[in-house]
Amino acid sequence: MTRSTFRVLFYANGSKEKNGIVPIMGRVTINGTVAQFSCKRSITKELWDAKGNRAKGKLEAGSCIQFAFLHDLPI
Repeated sequence: MTRSTFRVLFYANGSKEKNGIVPIMGRVTINGTVAQFSCKRSITKELWDAKGNRAKGKLEAGSCIQFAFLHDLPI
C-alpha cells in the first residue's frame, strides 16, 4: 500500500496588495500535485498572521473573518 500526502495552506497574497488589502489564497497539495485557488476573501495585512497562516483571532474583525471563512458566509 502506498502512502499518500495531503496538505492545505492558506496565505495572503502580498503581491496583489491594494490600499493595504490583500486577497486570501489557498493551496492544496496531494501527492506532490499542487492546486492553487482564490478564496474570494480579502483581509488587511495587519489582520493576517503569516506565521500561523490565518487571520489574527484576538481582534473582533479577525474572528469574524475566520468564522465566515469556515462557514462560507459573505463578509
